[in-house]
Order: sequence, then C-alpha cells, then structure tokens
Amino acid sequence: MDASENLNEYFAAIVESSDDAIITKNLHSIIQTWNKGAERLFGYSAEEAIGQSIMMLIPEDRQDEEVDIINRLHRGERIDHFETVRKRKDGALVPISLTISPVQSASGEVIGASKIARDISLQKEAAERQNLLLAEMRHRVGNCFAVAGSLITVSARQVETAGELASLMRERLMALSVAHRLAVIDPKGEAAGNTSLHELIASVVGPFAGDRLHELNIEDLRIASDALTPMALVLYELCTNATKYGALCHGDGGVEIKAYRQGDRFFIDWQEHCGIQSETVNKAGFGTKMCDGVVKTSLGGTITRQFRPSGLRARIDLDLATLEAR
Repeated sequence: MDASENLNEYFAAIVESSDDAIITKNLHSIIQTWNKGAERLFGYSAEEAIGQSIMMLIPEDRQDEEVDIINRLHRGERIDHFETVRKRKDGALVPISLTISPVQSASGEVIGASKIARDISLQKEAAERQNLLLAEMRHRVGNCFAVAGSLITVSARQVETAGELASLMRERLMALSVAHRLAVIDPKGEAAGNTSLHELIASVVGPFAGDRLHELNIEDLRIASDALTPMALVLYELCTNATKYGALCHGDGGVEIKAYRQGDRFFIDWQEHCGIQSETVNKAGFGTKMCDGVVKTSLGGTITRQFRPSGLRARIDLDLATLEAR
C-alpha cells in the first residue's frame, strides 16, 4: 500500500469518526456519501440516505435555500457557518450550522459539494435562556426603582417627620432585600425544603403591605426546593403591581391572602381592596406573561385574574405534589 492510499484511509477514518455530519452530494442534490455523524444527527442510516435527494432533510418552507446553494456552488463559492434548520427522519426540526464547499474534478470543474453540519441546539437554547434572563433582569431592576418610588410615596402618608420616613423606608427596603433573595436560585440548595409557605408569603408581602395585609389565612406546608423560586417570583410580581397600580398605592387600600388544599390541588386567593373606586390597570405586560409561564411550566398550574372597581382578585391554582416538599 503506497502513501497516497494510507492518506486516503486516514482521511476516511477522520470523516467517519467525526461528531459532525459530513455529507457529499452532486449538483443534482443527490446524496453521495453519509458518515456516522450524519446518521446520529438526522436519524437516517447511510443505506437509507445515499442516492436520495438532500431535499428530504429540508423543511418545506426552506427549500428555496437549496436552489441558492446550488447556484453558489456553480460559481465555485464556499458557504461558511450558515445557520438554518433541517428535518430529522422522525420529523423533528433541528437547528444546524452548515459549512458547504464545492468539490472539483481534476480539470477544475465543480461536480458537487461537501457539507459539514453541526447541531447547534444547545447554543440556541443557551442564547434563548440568556435573552430571557436579561429580559427578566431588566424587568426586575425597573420594578425595583418603581417600587422604591411608590414605597416612598405611600410611606410618606404614614409618618410626620423626615426621620420617621427614613426609618420606615430603611426597614421596608431591608425586608425587601430579604424577600428578593428568595427569588434567586440558591446554587448550593441549602434552603431546599426548609421554607414554609407562610414564611415565604410573609417575607415577600410584608415589606409592601405592612399593616395593610388585612388577612393572612394560610394552610401551611413546606415548599419544595424547585417551587421556591417560582413562588417567590409570582408573589413578588403581585406585590409590585399592587404597589404601582393597585390597592397598595392607595393609603387606605389593603390585601387579603388565603391558601388552602383541595384534593391534589393547592389554591392561593389574592384579594385587593382599594378603598376607593379607581380604574385598575389591566395590561398583560412582561411580568404578567412571565408569571403565567412560570406557574404553568414550574408549578403545574394557572393564574386567573378578575379586575373589579374595588381591586384585583387573583386565584393561583397549583399542583400540590409539585409545590410541597417531600
């Protein structure tokens, strides 16, 4: 065996063992070669794929991409890191990064193409999570400033001197800091299963409502570690909205909270009493959508809201098995 044969075998072994899908096709889009990486990524064996059109991998709404790719190959162009979506054998769509190079004959004529496809699902998911976290951070930072301003206005009605206002605001902001930490995942999991629902509600709602928490009737339970952060976020959002728009932005407004089991469900009823007739802000902003999504995906439940002249009434319907620590 000469050196060129050894080199060809070496290259063939590299292609076959690559984690990426490596495919060659002719200029009629017919698959010529198909490595193990392509089998893993797309679900077709080499026997199933070779001889078939590459179009079987392309979703219907993206099939014009292949026309453009073939035209560019005819011009001898290389396509680097083209992000697109392709279809697996089971019909699932997978985001990929494509690098496509023209294959030339000995005379320099373009006769086909080699494709390297890389699954970028994890990168896409990470980017989406990062975007969601950034959006949540912007929302919560904005909320913090709005809440601080509202607390100053509300607290000023309850005191007579600047010193009293400073003392009251200091207490409320420190309490808010404690409550805010409950809405952040503890990477060590040290608080897992150690927080009761009553403690959570009191620590989050107390700094906002103070003595205007007119009723707190809680059938208590220990909260599961995975449920602690979602519950804190939902309660925090209800409190900030009440402070900015609802009962807690009025000097004589108040809140009632009841929580109780019912079969395999757990209900939390949130009732605001504005004390005066006012138009409630009824707008599904980022915070509302975030709460609805968190309750659905993390707590197996729903939130329903009724906007009345006297104040918001919200019912949180939760899966008891998801909420309660075992």
